[in-house]
Amino acid sequence: MTARNRSFTITLPARPIAWQDRIIPAIKDCAAAFLAAPIANLGYRGIEKAATQVPGWLRRAAEPRRDLPQAALLMEKGGTGGALFRALYRDFLGECTGLIEDGNLRTGHRLYAEAAVLWTQVSTLVAKAGESGDAGCLEQAGAVLRDLSRIEREAMQALSRL
Repeated sequence: MTARNRSFTITLPARPIAWQDRIIPAIKDCAAAFLAAPIANLGYRGIEKAATQVPGWLRRAAEPRRDLPQAALLMEKGGTGGALFRALYRDFLGECTGLIEDGNLRTGHRLYAEAAVLWTQVSTLVAKAGESGDAGCLEQAGAVLRDLSRIEREAMQALSRL
């Protein structure tokens, strides 16, 4: 969820902090925010909430043949949620494993690699439900989302221990 009407200007300090001193705190901050999200729509609790709501999307969508494939497209290729973010974060963590030797970092990377694939599966199931009208696809998507909630919680717990 983005802040409305907000922009940022980034100015480099005269003496920039070394990246080596920033990676681990940044990862840990991200993990803490995910694990202790202020509302139930965010973090692993938000994924769990989506798991309970997705199965009803065929009934709730005004035009399921249009709306569900659009939601799937956003999950896969747009916004900060879904497969797009997980693939970016997986790649970031992968680069970090080449710089930092830590078992928790490797665990987080492995779990986010799994999560990225599963988010693609969710978006495929949501699109298929819209195209076919098959509510079973949304039930499957809900089950995958429950797994994703657990996987991402475990990943962030590992990353919080860096």
